[in-house]
Amino acid sequence: MNWYFDGWKRYAQFSGTASREAFWVFSLVNVLISMLFVVLEVFFQATWKMDALYSLLVFLPMLSLTVRRLHDTNRSAWWLWVVLVPAIGMVILLIILALPSDSGDQTFDYPQVGGTS
Repeated sequence: MNWYFDGWKRYAQFSGTASREAFWVFSLVNVLISMLFVVLEVFFQATWKMDALYSLLVFLPMLSLTVRRLHDTNRSAWWLWVVLVPAIGMVILLIILALPSDSGDQTFDYPQVGGTS
């Protein structure tokens, strides 16, 4: 659960790297929270606004974590544009995000000032 809170603490940090574990734990918790909102909406006729608000709130932390995860695989944030490829773009991005860390020639591993990496 520490990875989830770390994602929120570093919500605007687009430099540095993020491990696979950090990315996937944050993603899993977000999916579970969204599923909870869907269940509340279906069974208790709660408004869709809760899920929409949560999705807006989590957008920036998820974007920053995705960029740092791409850096950990030694890729630029420009790889996010691959999601615009119809039908397979998101699959390609998910495969890239699931790859192990690339420890050789860390082009994007900037030193962190005042924080942990």
